[in-house]
Amino acid sequence: MFQDIRKKSSSLLITLMFAAIIVTFVISFGPGDRAGCNSVQNSAGTVNGEVITMSEFRFAYSNLIDYYQRIFRDFNNEMAKQYKLSDKALNGLIGEILVAQEAQKLGFKVSDEEVSKEIVGNPYFQKNGAFDKESYENMVKFTLNTTIAAYEQRVRMQLLARKLRTYLVDNITVSDTEAKDEFATANEKVDAFVYVFSDSYLKAEKKNELLSAITDEEVAAFLKDNESKAKMAFEDNVSKYSKGEGQTLFENVKNDVAKDLLLAPKLEEKIKADSAKLLAMLKEKPETTAEEITAAFADWDLNGREISVTKKSTFAAGIGFSPKFIEKLFSDPEPKLLDEVFKTEENRYIVAKITKHTAADMAEFESSKAVLKANLASAKKGQIYENYVEKLRATADIKINREFLKLFEGSEN
Repeated sequence: MFQDIRKKSSSLLITLMFAAIIVTFVISFGPGDRAGCNSVQNSAGTVNGEVITMSEFRFAYSNLIDYYQRIFRDFNNEMAKQYKLSDKALNGLIGEILVAQEAQKLGFKVSDEEVSKEIVGNPYFQKNGAFDKESYENMVKFTLNTTIAAYEQRVRMQLLARKLRTYLVDNITVSDTEAKDEFATANEKVDAFVYVFSDSYLKAEKKNELLSAITDEEVAAFLKDNESKAKMAFEDNVSKYSKGEGQTLFENVKNDVAKDLLLAPKLEEKIKADSAKLLAMLKEKPETTAEEITAAFADWDLNGREISVTKKSTFAAGIGFSPKFIEKLFSDPEPKLLDEVFKTEENRYIVAKITKHTAADMAEFESSKAVLKANLASAKKGQIYENYVEKLRATADIKINREFLKLFEGSEN
């Protein structure tokens, strides 16, 4: 699942779409009731004293969940926890408030007419394509849990932030040289034949053999010194250790958790040794057949595969997320067997042979230049804005209600 997310996120279009969704829900939907929210304990957090209400956070978080579920039908709360969606939602709200506050300091203004136009144009407040006052009042009072006056003040702040954002990035351009470099990077290609060693490719019977070799004494000794580490591993993988219906307690499965933690270095030791063995075999006999490899590595489901990646890729089928491996392929892309086993960011060990290198066809650049420059400009604007927000965060007084956030993803963020 998360390999798919990373793969899709590597697309510039998806990245820009994601950024647009974040901005949209932050701008379009204001805070909850500020009554009683004069401290971080009664809110999701505060930004230089400005409250992010619990209702505001819930709405932002819900929009993020909906967004991911439209892309990945099986996206659920546990995946949201792994992908830290609560942090994403909260950071979007924090950034928006920081920029609004800065816009005020710089003297930006928003008129009553601009606020009215923004509200009237919001599709959440419309019926049959037209603004509906009753829908507006009900949404603000019951869904956003705030007053009309408080909501309209928040809209004013959000429009201030939008004006400053526009001022920061409106005149950003991309040169032909930048566009050519991007085109070359996105269209230069390497084909390779790879063998992947990871615990997911080790046959179950061999994995069970290694697991069975771990003694009760080893488990007891490990838990004596590392029970907190085991508990953290359990909390990160509750579904893996679930014992059917009802809540599964750590005490009931801690031996299983400890065995898995003790197994991990044994698996890596075998992966490292066997991948080195295959590389040595291919160096000694480059014409080694697939059948010979299968026979020599009976513990593994070790099927070699062709991959094709561009210089801009961060993901390869069967390998997963590994910008460093892509960089290695392009560092010297002439056809050859790589002289060492490569360990990826996700602890996969790769034996690879480059089979073909194809340079970008620059004759096709002109036909795609306009779209490419527009996409690059959007990406550059997003990065400038992100850097600006981070600069504001560095000197801001930000308080976060971690206890409240635990309710959303089942663990501390």
